Amino acid sequence: MRKLNELTSRAVLARNRSFRTCVRRLARLPDGGEPVNVVRMAADDEKDDGTDAPAQAEQSDTKDDAAPPEEDGAGEQAEAEAPSGAEEGQGAQEKSVAPATKPTGAAWANGFVRVERVFTWVESRALFVALMALVFALVFWISLRGMASPVESKSSAGIVFRMLVGAGILGGIARVTAVRYLKLDETKSALLTIGGVVLGVLTAPVWRTVGIERADAILNWLQEGSSLTLVGGLRGVSTRLTVVVALIGASLAAARSKHINIDVVLRFMRPSLRVPVHLLGAAATATVCFIASYGFFDYTSIEGFGQNRDTTMAQKIAGVRHVSGKHRFVFYRQIGLDFRTMPDVVFSGVRWDAPTRLNGKQWNTWLDESGFSEQFTAEEVASMKAPVSMENEPRVPIVTLPGEAAKGALEHDLNLLWPLGLFWMGVRVILRALLVLSGHASVEPDADEPDEDDAPAAEAAR
Repeated sequence: MRKLNELTSRAVLARNRSFRTCVRRLARLPDGGEPVNVVRMAADDEKDDGTDAPAQAEQSDTKDDAAPPEEDGAGEQAEAEAPSGAEEGQGAQEKSVAPATKPTGAAWANGFVRVERVFTWVESRALFVALMALVFALVFWISLRGMASPVESKSSAGIVFRMLVGAGILGGIARVTAVRYLKLDETKSALLTIGGVVLGVLTAPVWRTVGIERADAILNWLQEGSSLTLVGGLRGVSTRLTVVVALIGASLAAARSKHINIDVVLRFMRPSLRVPVHLLGAAATATVCFIASYGFFDYTSIEGFGQNRDTTMAQKIAGVRHVSGKHRFVFYRQIGLDFRTMPDVVFSGVRWDAPTRLNGKQWNTWLDESGFSEQFTAEEVASMKAPVSMENEPRVPIVTLPGEAAKGALEHDLNLLWPLGLFWMGVRVILRALLVLSGHASVEPDADEPDEDDAPAAEAAR
Protein backbone atom coordinates (compact mmCIF):
# COMPACT_ATOMS: atom_id res chain seq x y z
CA MET A 1 0.00 0.00 0.00
CA ARG A 2 2.83 2.42 0.90
CA LYS A 3 4.68 1.66 -2.35
CA LEU A 4 1.51 2.25 -4.39
CA ASN A 5 0.95 5.66 -2.78
CA GLU A 6 4.59 6.63 -3.39
CA LEU A 7 4.43 5.72 -7.08
CA THR A 8 1.17 7.65 -7.48
CA SER A 9 2.69 10.78 -5.92
CA ARG A 10 5.75 10.57 -8.18
CA ALA A 11 3.56 10.27 -11.27
CA VAL A 12 1.58 13.38 -10.35
CA LEU A 13 4.75 15.42 -9.67
CA ALA A 14 6.33 14.30 -12.93
CA ARG A 15 3.24 15.31 -14.94
CA ASN A 16 3.24 18.77 -13.36
CA ARG A 17 6.94 19.19 -14.19
CA SER A 18 6.31 18.18 -17.81
CA PHE A 19 3.55 20.78 -18.11
CA ARG A 20 5.84 23.55 -16.81
CA THR A 21 8.55 22.54 -19.29
CA CYS A 22 6.11 22.78 -22.21
CA VAL A 23 5.09 26.26 -21.11
CA ARG A 24 8.74 27.41 -21.02
CA ARG A 25 9.41 26.07 -24.52
CA LEU A 26 6.34 27.81 -25.93
CA ALA A 27 7.45 31.08 -24.34
CA ARG A 28 10.76 30.84 -26.27
CA LEU A 29 9.10 30.01 -29.64
CA PRO A 30 10.06 32.66 -32.32
CA ASP A 31 7.42 34.41 -34.39
CA GLY A 32 6.60 32.59 -37.62
CA GLY A 33 8.41 29.48 -36.50
CA GLU A 34 7.45 25.95 -37.28
CA PRO A 35 4.78 24.23 -35.15
CA VAL A 36 6.19 22.49 -32.16
CA ASN A 37 5.09 19.10 -30.90
CA VAL A 38 4.45 19.97 -27.26
CA VAL A 39 4.13 16.39 -26.10
CA ARG A 40 7.41 15.36 -27.72
CA MET A 41 9.17 18.42 -26.28
CA ALA A 42 7.96 17.49 -22.81
CA ALA A 43 9.10 13.91 -23.29
CA ASP A 44 12.55 15.02 -24.50
CA ASP A 45 12.89 17.38 -21.58
CA GLU A 46 12.04 14.62 -19.12
CA LYS A 47 14.67 12.37 -20.70
CA ASP A 48 17.32 15.07 -20.27
CA ASP A 49 16.34 15.73 -16.67
CA GLY A 50 17.75 12.67 -14.90
CA THR A 51 18.53 14.18 -11.54
CA ASP A 52 15.14 15.30 -10.27
CA ALA A 53 13.37 11.94 -10.01
CA PRO A 54 14.31 8.28 -9.88
CA ALA A 55 14.37 6.11 -12.98
CA GLN A 56 11.04 4.49 -12.28
CA ALA A 57 9.26 7.85 -12.14
CA GLU A 58 10.96 8.99 -15.42
CA GLN A 59 9.84 5.81 -17.23
CA SER A 60 6.29 6.28 -16.04
CA ASP A 61 6.32 9.94 -17.13
CA THR A 62 7.63 9.04 -20.61
CA LYS A 63 4.83 6.51 -21.18
CA ASP A 64 2.20 8.98 -19.98
CA ASP A 65 3.54 11.82 -22.20
CA ALA A 66 3.67 9.57 -25.27
CA ALA A 67 -0.13 9.11 -25.15
CA PRO A 68 -2.40 11.40 -27.24
CA PRO A 69 -3.40 14.67 -25.54
CA GLU A 70 -7.09 13.83 -25.53
CA GLU A 71 -6.43 10.89 -23.22
CA ASP A 72 -5.03 13.08 -20.44
CA GLY A 73 -8.45 13.41 -18.84
CA ALA A 74 -8.88 9.65 -18.69
CA GLY A 75 -5.42 9.31 -17.18
CA GLU A 76 -6.21 11.88 -14.50
CA GLN A 77 -9.49 10.08 -13.73
CA ALA A 78 -7.63 6.79 -13.37
CA GLU A 79 -5.16 8.48 -11.03
CA ALA A 80 -8.04 9.89 -8.97
CA GLU A 81 -9.65 6.46 -8.73
CA ALA A 82 -6.44 4.72 -7.73
CA PRO A 83 -6.60 5.59 -4.01
CA SER A 84 -10.20 4.32 -3.72
CA GLY A 85 -9.18 0.99 -5.27
CA ALA A 86 -6.29 0.83 -2.86
CA GLU A 87 -8.61 1.46 0.04
CA GLU A 88 -10.89 -1.32 -1.18
CA GLY A 89 -7.95 -3.67 -1.37
CA GLN A 90 -6.92 -2.72 2.14
CA GLY A 91 -10.50 -3.27 3.42
CA ALA A 92 -10.66 -6.68 1.73
CA GLN A 93 -7.30 -7.62 3.26
CA GLU A 94 -8.44 -6.55 6.72
CA LYS A 95 -11.71 -8.44 6.26
CA SER A 96 -9.87 -11.60 5.25
CA VAL A 97 -7.72 -11.57 8.36
CA ALA A 98 -10.61 -10.73 10.72
CA PRO A 99 -11.18 -13.48 13.28
CA ALA A 100 -14.21 -15.70 12.74
CA THR A 101 -17.17 -15.04 15.04
CA LYS A 102 -18.75 -18.47 14.67
CA PRO A 103 -19.42 -19.80 18.19
CA THR A 104 -17.83 -23.08 19.11
CA GLY A 105 -19.68 -25.67 21.13
CA ALA A 106 -19.43 -29.25 22.24
CA ALA A 107 -20.03 -31.86 19.58
CA TRP A 108 -22.48 -33.80 21.77
CA ALA A 109 -24.99 -30.91 21.47
CA ASN A 110 -25.00 -30.64 17.67
CA GLY A 111 -28.19 -32.64 17.54
CA PHE A 112 -29.85 -30.26 19.99
CA VAL A 113 -28.79 -27.34 17.80
CA ARG A 114 -30.53 -28.85 14.78
CA VAL A 115 -33.64 -29.66 16.82
CA GLU A 116 -33.77 -26.10 18.16
CA ARG A 117 -33.54 -24.68 14.65
CA VAL A 118 -36.36 -26.92 13.44
CA PHE A 119 -38.55 -25.92 16.39
CA THR A 120 -37.87 -22.24 15.77
CA TRP A 121 -38.59 -22.57 12.05
CA VAL A 122 -41.92 -24.31 12.67
CA GLU A 123 -42.97 -21.93 15.45
CA SER A 124 -42.19 -18.79 13.45
CA ARG A 125 -44.35 -20.01 10.55
CA ALA A 126 -47.12 -21.12 12.89
CA LEU A 127 -47.05 -17.70 14.56
CA PHE A 128 -47.44 -15.98 11.19
CA VAL A 129 -50.40 -18.20 10.26
CA ALA A 130 -52.06 -17.63 13.63
CA LEU A 131 -51.62 -13.85 13.35
CA MET A 132 -53.11 -13.77 9.86
CA ALA A 133 -56.03 -15.95 10.97
CA LEU A 134 -56.62 -13.68 13.97
CA VAL A 135 -56.63 -10.55 11.83
CA PHE A 136 -59.00 -12.16 9.32
CA ALA A 137 -61.39 -13.36 12.05
CA LEU A 138 -61.56 -9.93 13.68
CA VAL A 139 -62.03 -8.06 10.39
CA PHE A 140 -64.66 -10.53 9.19
CA TRP A 141 -66.57 -10.38 12.47
CA ILE A 142 -66.55 -6.57 12.60
CA SER A 143 -67.55 -6.35 8.93
CA LEU A 144 -70.54 -8.66 9.39
CA ARG A 145 -71.69 -6.75 12.47
CA GLY A 146 -71.40 -3.47 10.59
CA MET A 147 -73.31 -4.74 7.58
CA ALA A 148 -76.00 -6.40 9.71
CA SER A 149 -76.65 -3.34 11.88
CA PRO A 150 -80.35 -2.45 11.35
CA VAL A 151 -81.41 1.02 10.25
CA GLU A 152 -83.66 1.61 13.25
CA SER A 153 -80.88 0.88 15.73
CA LYS A 154 -79.28 3.76 17.62
CA SER A 155 -75.82 2.52 16.69
CA SER A 156 -74.01 4.23 13.83
CA ALA A 157 -71.89 1.16 13.08
CA GLY A 158 -73.77 0.46 9.84
CA ILE A 159 -73.29 3.92 8.30
CA VAL A 160 -69.65 4.20 9.48
CA PHE A 161 -68.77 0.81 8.03
CA ARG A 162 -70.33 1.69 4.69
CA MET A 163 -68.42 4.98 4.66
CA LEU A 164 -65.13 3.13 5.12
CA VAL A 165 -65.96 0.54 2.48
CA GLY A 166 -67.14 3.14 -0.04
CA ALA A 167 -64.12 5.37 0.56
CA GLY A 168 -61.73 2.45 0.14
CA ILE A 169 -63.35 1.12 -3.05
CA LEU A 170 -63.90 4.44 -4.83
CA GLY A 171 -60.58 5.87 -3.68
CA GLY A 172 -58.74 2.78 -4.95
CA ILE A 173 -60.52 2.89 -8.30
CA ALA A 174 -59.72 6.57 -8.68
CA ARG A 175 -56.06 6.00 -7.86
CA VAL A 176 -55.64 3.14 -10.32
CA THR A 177 -57.45 5.05 -13.05
CA ALA A 178 -55.34 8.20 -12.57
CA VAL A 179 -51.97 6.42 -12.50
CA ARG A 180 -52.41 3.53 -14.90
CA TYR A 181 -54.89 4.76 -17.50
CA LEU A 182 -54.94 8.57 -17.44
CA LYS A 183 -51.17 8.85 -16.75
CA LEU A 184 -51.61 11.90 -14.54
CA ASP A 185 -48.86 13.43 -12.44
CA GLU A 186 -48.67 12.90 -8.71
CA THR A 187 -50.58 16.05 -7.75
CA LYS A 188 -53.51 15.39 -10.05
CA SER A 189 -53.57 11.70 -9.07
CA ALA A 190 -53.72 12.63 -5.39
CA LEU A 191 -56.57 15.07 -6.00
CA LEU A 192 -58.53 12.51 -7.97
CA THR A 193 -57.98 9.91 -5.24
CA ILE A 194 -59.17 12.33 -2.56
CA GLY A 195 -62.23 13.02 -4.67
CA GLY A 196 -62.99 9.29 -4.84
CA VAL A 197 -62.63 8.93 -1.08
CA VAL A 198 -64.94 11.88 -0.41
CA LEU A 199 -67.48 10.52 -2.88
CA GLY A 200 -67.39 7.12 -1.13
CA VAL A 201 -68.08 8.76 2.24
CA LEU A 202 -70.93 10.92 0.89
CA THR A 203 -72.67 8.04 -0.88
CA ALA A 204 -72.77 5.78 2.21
CA PRO A 205 -76.36 6.78 3.17
CA VAL A 206 -77.53 5.81 -0.32
CA TRP A 207 -76.83 2.11 0.25
CA ARG A 208 -77.40 2.05 4.00
CA THR A 209 -80.14 -0.60 3.68
CA VAL A 210 -78.26 -2.80 1.20
CA GLY A 211 -77.17 -6.22 2.50
CA ILE A 212 -78.65 -5.98 5.99
CA GLU A 213 -80.79 -9.13 5.81
CA ARG A 214 -78.10 -11.20 4.09
CA ALA A 215 -75.38 -10.16 6.54
CA ASP A 216 -77.67 -10.76 9.50
CA ALA A 217 -78.50 -14.26 8.22
CA ILE A 218 -74.80 -15.13 7.83
CA LEU A 219 -73.86 -13.69 11.21
CA ASN A 220 -76.68 -15.48 13.00
CA TRP A 221 -75.78 -18.77 11.33
CA LEU A 222 -72.08 -18.52 12.26
CA GLN A 223 -72.86 -17.56 15.83
CA GLU A 224 -75.77 -19.89 16.58
CA GLY A 225 -76.04 -22.74 14.06
CA SER A 226 -72.62 -23.70 12.63
CA SER A 227 -69.51 -25.53 13.69
CA LEU A 228 -68.16 -22.23 15.04
CA THR A 229 -71.01 -22.31 17.57
CA LEU A 230 -69.27 -25.23 19.28
CA VAL A 231 -66.22 -23.03 19.96
CA GLY A 232 -68.13 -19.91 20.98
CA GLY A 233 -68.76 -18.26 17.60
CA LEU A 234 -66.49 -15.73 15.97
CA ARG A 235 -65.69 -14.20 19.34
CA GLY A 236 -64.54 -17.58 20.62
CA VAL A 237 -62.38 -18.11 17.54
CA SER A 238 -60.70 -14.71 18.05
CA THR A 239 -60.11 -15.46 21.75
CA ARG A 240 -58.49 -18.83 21.10
CA LEU A 241 -56.32 -17.47 18.30
CA THR A 242 -55.10 -14.77 20.67
CA VAL A 243 -54.10 -17.47 23.15
CA VAL A 244 -52.26 -19.37 20.42
CA VAL A 245 -50.35 -16.26 19.37
CA ALA A 246 -49.39 -15.51 22.98
CA LEU A 247 -48.17 -19.06 23.67
CA ILE A 248 -46.16 -19.37 20.47
CA GLY A 249 -44.61 -15.95 21.03
CA ALA A 250 -43.68 -16.90 24.60
CA SER A 251 -42.10 -20.13 23.35
CA LEU A 252 -39.99 -18.24 20.80
CA ALA A 253 -38.91 -15.77 23.47
CA ALA A 254 -37.97 -18.56 25.87
CA ALA A 255 -35.93 -20.24 23.15
CA ARG A 256 -33.70 -17.14 22.94
CA SER A 257 -33.83 -16.20 26.65
CA LYS A 258 -35.75 -13.06 25.66
CA HIS A 259 -38.65 -13.69 27.99
CA ILE A 260 -39.39 -11.25 30.81
CA ASN A 261 -36.77 -11.63 33.53
CA ILE A 262 -34.72 -9.55 35.92
CA ASP A 263 -31.08 -9.73 34.82
CA VAL A 264 -29.59 -6.96 36.98
CA VAL A 265 -27.70 -9.49 39.11
CA LEU A 266 -26.49 -11.30 35.99
CA ARG A 267 -25.09 -8.08 34.53
CA PHE A 268 -22.97 -7.32 37.61
CA MET A 269 -21.85 -10.91 38.07
CA ARG A 270 -18.50 -12.27 37.08
CA PRO A 271 -18.54 -13.92 33.64
CA SER A 272 -17.43 -17.24 35.11
CA LEU A 273 -20.58 -17.42 37.25
CA ARG A 274 -23.09 -16.43 34.58
CA VAL A 275 -23.49 -19.88 33.07
CA PRO A 276 -24.21 -21.67 36.40
CA VAL A 277 -26.67 -18.93 37.39
CA HIS A 278 -28.38 -19.16 34.00
CA LEU A 279 -28.70 -22.93 34.33
CA LEU A 280 -30.17 -22.56 37.80
CA GLY A 281 -32.69 -20.00 36.56
CA ALA A 282 -33.60 -22.20 33.59
CA ALA A 283 -34.21 -25.16 35.90
CA ALA A 284 -36.49 -23.03 38.10
CA THR A 285 -38.38 -21.64 35.09
CA ALA A 286 -38.90 -25.09 33.57
CA THR A 287 -40.11 -26.42 36.92
CA VAL A 288 -42.68 -23.64 37.21
CA CYS A 289 -43.88 -24.30 33.65
CA PHE A 290 -44.29 -28.02 34.26
CA ILE A 291 -46.10 -27.52 37.58
CA ALA A 292 -48.42 -24.92 36.05
CA SER A 293 -49.12 -27.25 33.12
CA TYR A 294 -50.00 -30.05 35.52
CA GLY A 295 -52.29 -27.78 37.54
CA PHE A 296 -54.09 -26.40 34.49
CA PHE A 297 -54.71 -29.87 33.09
CA ASP A 298 -55.93 -31.23 36.41
CA TYR A 299 -58.38 -28.35 36.82
CA THR A 300 -59.64 -28.57 33.22
CA SER A 301 -60.13 -32.34 33.40
CA ILE A 302 -62.30 -31.97 36.51
CA GLU A 303 -64.31 -28.86 35.63
CA GLY A 304 -64.50 -29.25 31.86
CA PHE A 305 -64.54 -32.99 31.28
CA GLY A 306 -66.23 -34.24 34.45
CA GLN A 307 -63.36 -36.34 35.76
CA ASN A 308 -63.19 -37.39 39.40
CA ARG A 309 -60.70 -35.35 41.38
CA ASP A 310 -59.56 -38.43 43.34
CA THR A 311 -58.49 -40.44 40.29
CA THR A 312 -54.92 -40.67 39.14
CA MET A 313 -53.48 -38.44 36.45
CA ALA A 314 -53.31 -41.35 34.01
CA GLN A 315 -57.01 -42.01 34.47
CA LYS A 316 -57.79 -38.33 33.99
CA ILE A 317 -55.80 -38.25 30.77
CA ALA A 318 -57.67 -41.32 29.48
CA GLY A 319 -61.01 -39.75 30.42
CA VAL A 320 -60.16 -36.46 28.71
CA ARG A 321 -59.10 -38.30 25.55
CA HIS A 322 -62.40 -40.23 25.50
CA VAL A 323 -64.61 -37.17 25.94
CA SER A 324 -62.50 -35.04 23.60
CA GLY A 325 -62.78 -37.76 20.94
CA LYS A 326 -66.57 -37.50 21.10
CA HIS A 327 -66.38 -33.73 20.82
CA ARG A 328 -64.19 -33.95 17.73
CA PHE A 329 -66.58 -36.46 16.16
CA VAL A 330 -69.52 -34.10 16.70
CA PHE A 331 -67.49 -31.18 15.34
CA TYR A 332 -66.69 -33.03 12.13
CA ARG A 333 -70.32 -34.04 11.64
CA GLN A 334 -71.42 -30.45 12.20
CA ILE A 335 -69.05 -29.33 9.46
CA GLY A 336 -70.90 -31.70 7.14
CA LEU A 337 -74.18 -30.04 8.07
CA ASP A 338 -72.60 -26.64 7.46
CA PHE A 339 -71.78 -27.52 3.87
CA ARG A 340 -75.43 -28.40 3.33
CA THR A 341 -76.64 -25.18 4.94
CA MET A 342 -74.08 -22.67 3.63
CA PRO A 343 -75.30 -22.32 0.00
CA ASP A 344 -78.82 -21.32 1.08
CA VAL A 345 -77.62 -18.94 3.78
CA VAL A 346 -74.78 -17.24 1.88
CA PHE A 347 -76.10 -17.16 -1.67
CA SER A 348 -79.90 -17.27 -1.24
CA GLY A 349 -80.25 -15.38 2.01
CA VAL A 350 -82.39 -18.12 3.65
CA ARG A 351 -81.91 -18.30 7.39
CA TRP A 352 -80.28 -21.40 8.81
CA ASP A 353 -83.23 -22.07 11.16
CA ALA A 354 -85.95 -21.70 8.52
CA PRO A 355 -88.90 -24.07 9.22
CA THR A 356 -88.67 -25.61 5.77
CA ARG A 357 -85.02 -26.64 6.08
CA LEU A 358 -85.22 -29.79 8.20
CA ASN A 359 -87.84 -31.74 10.14
CA GLY A 360 -87.61 -34.29 12.92
CA LYS A 361 -87.81 -37.34 10.67
CA GLN A 362 -84.98 -36.13 8.44
CA TRP A 363 -82.91 -35.36 11.51
CA ASN A 364 -83.35 -38.90 12.90
CA THR A 365 -82.37 -40.39 9.55
CA TRP A 366 -79.24 -38.25 9.45
CA LEU A 367 -78.25 -39.40 12.95
CA ASP A 368 -78.57 -43.06 11.96
CA GLU A 369 -76.49 -42.58 8.80
CA SER A 370 -73.74 -40.48 10.36
CA GLY A 371 -72.32 -43.12 12.70
CA PHE A 372 -73.47 -41.69 16.04
CA SER A 373 -74.30 -45.19 17.29
CA GLU A 374 -70.55 -46.02 17.12
CA GLN A 375 -69.53 -43.14 19.39
CA PHE A 376 -72.48 -42.97 21.80
CA THR A 377 -74.61 -45.49 23.61
CA ALA A 378 -78.14 -46.36 22.47
CA GLU A 379 -79.59 -44.26 25.28
CA GLU A 380 -77.49 -41.25 24.30
CA VAL A 381 -78.44 -41.55 20.63
CA ALA A 382 -82.14 -41.84 21.58
CA SER A 383 -81.82 -38.63 23.60
CA MET A 384 -80.50 -36.84 20.51
CA LYS A 385 -83.34 -37.96 18.24
CA ALA A 386 -86.62 -36.14 17.79
CA PRO A 387 -89.65 -37.87 19.41
CA VAL A 388 -92.06 -39.69 17.13
CA SER A 389 -94.73 -37.11 17.83
CA MET A 390 -92.42 -34.35 16.53
CA GLU A 391 -91.06 -36.00 13.40
CA ASN A 392 -93.00 -33.63 11.17
CA GLU A 393 -92.02 -30.55 13.18
CA PRO A 394 -89.13 -28.26 12.07
CA ARG A 395 -85.71 -29.11 13.44
CA VAL A 396 -82.67 -26.84 13.52
CA PRO A 397 -79.58 -28.36 11.82
CA ILE A 398 -77.20 -28.31 14.77
CA VAL A 399 -75.83 -31.25 16.73
CA THR A 400 -76.73 -31.70 20.37
CA LEU A 401 -74.69 -33.59 22.92
CA PRO A 402 -76.09 -35.72 25.76
CA GLY A 403 -76.01 -33.62 28.88
CA GLU A 404 -74.20 -30.72 27.21
CA ALA A 405 -75.22 -27.55 25.43
CA ALA A 406 -74.19 -27.24 21.80
CA LYS A 407 -72.92 -23.69 22.16
CA GLY A 408 -69.39 -23.70 23.49
CA ALA A 409 -69.15 -27.48 23.71
CA LEU A 410 -65.54 -27.42 22.50
CA GLU A 411 -64.39 -24.54 24.67
CA HIS A 412 -63.05 -26.93 27.29
CA ASP A 413 -61.11 -28.81 24.62
CA LEU A 414 -59.55 -25.55 23.48
CA ASN A 415 -58.69 -24.72 27.10
CA LEU A 416 -56.17 -27.54 26.86
CA LEU A 417 -54.01 -25.09 24.90
CA TRP A 418 -52.85 -23.64 28.22
CA PRO A 419 -51.33 -26.80 29.76
CA LEU A 420 -49.89 -27.86 26.41
CA GLY A 421 -48.36 -24.42 25.81
CA LEU A 422 -46.84 -24.21 29.29
CA PHE A 423 -45.39 -27.69 28.97
CA TRP A 424 -43.87 -26.79 25.61
CA MET A 425 -42.33 -23.62 27.04
CA GLY A 426 -40.68 -25.72 29.74
CA VAL A 427 -39.20 -27.97 27.06
CA ARG A 428 -37.86 -24.95 25.17
CA VAL A 429 -36.25 -23.55 28.33
CA ILE A 430 -34.48 -26.85 28.97
CA LEU A 431 -33.30 -27.01 25.37
CA ARG A 432 -31.90 -23.50 25.68
CA ALA A 433 -30.08 -24.48 28.88
CA LEU A 434 -28.46 -27.42 27.08
CA LEU A 435 -27.25 -25.12 24.31
CA VAL A 436 -25.77 -22.74 26.88
CA LEU A 437 -24.11 -25.59 28.76
CA SER A 438 -22.54 -26.91 25.55
CA GLY A 439 -21.31 -23.49 24.43
CA HIS A 440 -23.62 -23.18 21.42
CA ALA A 441 -25.49 -20.23 22.98
CA SER A 442 -24.34 -17.20 24.93
CA VAL A 443 -25.48 -15.97 28.34
CA GLU A 444 -24.27 -12.41 27.83
CA PRO A 445 -27.14 -9.97 28.56
CA ASP A 446 -26.57 -7.98 25.36
CA ALA A 447 -25.66 -10.87 23.09
CA ASP A 448 -27.04 -10.44 19.58
CA GLU A 449 -27.90 -13.80 18.07
CA PRO A 450 -28.74 -14.10 14.34
CA ASP A 451 -32.17 -15.11 13.19
CA GLU A 452 -32.58 -18.76 12.31
CA ASP A 453 -33.80 -17.82 8.84
CA ASP A 454 -30.50 -15.96 8.30
CA ALA A 455 -28.35 -18.88 9.47
CA PRO A 456 -27.47 -20.16 5.95
CA ALA A 457 -26.38 -16.67 4.86
CA ALA A 458 -24.33 -16.23 8.02
CA GLU A 459 -22.60 -19.55 7.49
CA ALA A 460 -21.80 -18.63 3.87
CA ALA A 461 -20.38 -15.25 4.95
CA ARG A 462 -18.02 -16.94 7.35
